[in-house]
Amino acid sequence: MTTQTDTPTGADREGARQDHCLIAGQSEGPMASLRSARSRAGTASLEFRNRLASSHAPALRAARWVRASDMLSVRALRWAAKATASVLLVYVAVRWIFGPNSVTAVSLVQAMSVGSLYGVIGVGIILIYRTSRIINFAAGAIGAVPAIVAAILVVHDHVNYVAALPVVLIGSPLLALAVDIGIMRRFNRSPRLITTVVTIGVAQSLAVPGFFIPIWMGQKATSAGSLVPTPWSGVAFHNHRGESWLTGNEIAAFIVVATVTLLLGVFLRYTRMGIALRASAENADLASLLGVPVKRVATAAWALAGLLSGLAIFIQAPLIGTPSDATLGFDTLLYGLAAAVVARMERLGVALAAGLVIGVVIQGSIIRFADDSAAFASILLIILGALLLQRREMARARSAGEGTWQTVKQFRAIPSELRRLPEVERVRWGLGCGAAAFMVALPFIVGANNTSYVILLPIYAIVGVSLVVLTGWAGQVSLGQFGLVGVAAGVTGGLIANHNIDFFAALGLGIASGAVAAVIIGLPAVRLPGLYLAVVTLAFAYFVQYYFLNGSFPIGRNIVPSPSAILNRPILYGSIDLTSHTTAGQRAFYYVCLILLALSMASAYAFRRNRSGRVIIAARDNERAAPAYAINLTRTRLAAFAISGAISGIAGVLFVYDLGAVSAATYGPQSSILVFLAAAVAGVSSIGWTVFGVMALEATAVFGHYVYNAFGATWQHVLPLLVTGPLLVLGMYFFPGGAAQLGFDMRDRWLRRLAVRRKIVVPSLVGDVRVHEMAEAEVVLAAERHERESAVAR
Repeated sequence: MTTQTDTPTGADREGARQDHCLIAGQSEGPMASLRSARSRAGTASLEFRNRLASSHAPALRAARWVRASDMLSVRALRWAAKATASVLLVYVAVRWIFGPNSVTAVSLVQAMSVGSLYGVIGVGIILIYRTSRIINFAAGAIGAVPAIVAAILVVHDHVNYVAALPVVLIGSPLLALAVDIGIMRRFNRSPRLITTVVTIGVAQSLAVPGFFIPIWMGQKATSAGSLVPTPWSGVAFHNHRGESWLTGNEIAAFIVVATVTLLLGVFLRYTRMGIALRASAENADLASLLGVPVKRVATAAWALAGLLSGLAIFIQAPLIGTPSDATLGFDTLLYGLAAAVVARMERLGVALAAGLVIGVVIQGSIIRFADDSAAFASILLIILGALLLQRREMARARSAGEGTWQTVKQFRAIPSELRRLPEVERVRWGLGCGAAAFMVALPFIVGANNTSYVILLPIYAIVGVSLVVLTGWAGQVSLGQFGLVGVAAGVTGGLIANHNIDFFAALGLGIASGAVAAVIIGLPAVRLPGLYLAVVTLAFAYFVQYYFLNGSFPIGRNIVPSPSAILNRPILYGSIDLTSHTTAGQRAFYYVCLILLALSMASAYAFRRNRSGRVIIAARDNERAAPAYAINLTRTRLAAFAISGAISGIAGVLFVYDLGAVSAATYGPQSSILVFLAAAVAGVSSIGWTVFGVMALEATAVFGHYVYNAFGATWQHVLPLLVTGPLLVLGMYFFPGGAAQLGFDMRDRWLRRLAVRRKIVVPSLVGDVRVHEMAEAEVVLAAERHERESAVAR
């Protein structure tokens, strides 16, 4: 017998569905019922896991820590293998470049132990850059002050090395916290250029206690820079020839670096503050919206960077001696910056490995050439190669932090409504003519004996004009502007000495060589955003001084004139004698330099008013929107490099004729950084104020000894540090836009009073102040009426 199954009708299926929905407590249909069932199952599963976790919490925590330690062990072994392979590869390359005897197995260990210092400083630079998007030039100085105190305790007071270690472990982060809370937080919303300048001022400020601490603690001058004794100084391993290839101090340095690397990885990956630091580094604005305390995270990064710096310096003191300068000099900073750039300002492990590699390169240069001149050329090549191999990151999360900062402060021009008023015209012409008259009369004011000194003022001012184009308008920070000046001086100096070329031919050649060198240096830097150019130009300044203008190397040997060569100034047009034998010749050459300064300023003003200048400003202000208006960013920035280099080339030729020789020390990084500081303090976006600031700086350097000598020998060294340190920081605090901000604010207040007296409504002047005497509607109507009257008058 066959059993027939009744097929349910549509009504039956609908009734069953409704019954099922009622049972489930829902009325939306089967999908809602399914979601509800899954939700109940998920809740039950979550409750079960919570009960299980609560009953086995210690075991689960132990399992997680075991897994984390295993992962860290694997990562540490992988990093050690990569670092070892990189060092061995560089070891082979250095022996091939510098010779087979440049680096031996014994010197390799020494180089790696010293290179670890540069790697740790690079890690500190990366931590600050990722949280604040600035390059911290005080990275070494913050840790150097506590390290100097601890080292003197060990050397002078015979305190045990281990007992003095807490001075560094506690003092370095505390000093970094004080710097961040007391100084850097005041510049949170300042332009990045100003914040970077402040870090240089912090480094110079810390050099003051670094200078006095050894005196206060009774250290003798003969013990400065001496090696710090340690309990394990007597430990050494020797090879078959009796050479010590590994010492206890080197073993301690390797152990500390490995421990710091492991603990830093644990901190960044598994602690709440470390995760917050990584999140803030990815996108500070988004992290702040999600509740991450960005300011507190930045302070933690400063404390961690200070701890790393102090620990690295103190551990290296038994190997390289007590630091004699709290800033560590710009040499150590350059090596740390190179390690950070190779790591793309991101990867901490790569920075440590890069520091080891840099140590090997430096050791090979010292053994081969008895100094580190070749190392500076190698560092420049390493930085340029790292930038060329890195691909440009265009993700919005990466560039969001860049867009929230303004590179330099801008100042508006005189409003068109007031520009043609007689009062404004008289003031503008009066100030211009007064400044010109003062510069013309300056050789007679200072006297015949000091005329040779004032010649340097317009030459330095020309370098300042080149900085306005590159930094103030293009937004590219340059710390090696005197490197471009040195290239032009080196190229033209040999031709002047050997072939006595024409003065104007030398000027043309200097302009061309400066422009070409600037474009070559700018090519890798324009591919990546941020302050990478500051690192490239700083390395370039070292390259020019120690390699390009060094007669011991092929380039310098072929272009730089010999010390005995005579570079005479020309006689222009057969009647204008520029020679340095007479006071009249000195004054004539000064006026030639002054005329070239005026031409440089006029050329820069004309460039700014044309389309090319506006394109450079647009590319600086919004690099994402500029390509939408058919602006080629790379071509635009390279044009700014070329113009800046050409103006620097003029200064290079004038330096050659003024000094009568090509001295490499004249074009060192210290001169570049001082000119950059002067331009930033004066207001690098304004040509007039930059020229004033740079000339004031050079006048202080030339005639400052009359003031310094009155304070004694000690203060003669300290007063320049006070000027470029605490006074600079205070000036930046009250006037972030530099002295130009004070000047333009005074100008705007005078223009407001003039507009009120003339009953002229200027929207650009009343837009940033509260209007008490007129209602808003009256202001708008008056402005519209004035615009109509101006249009009719035109």
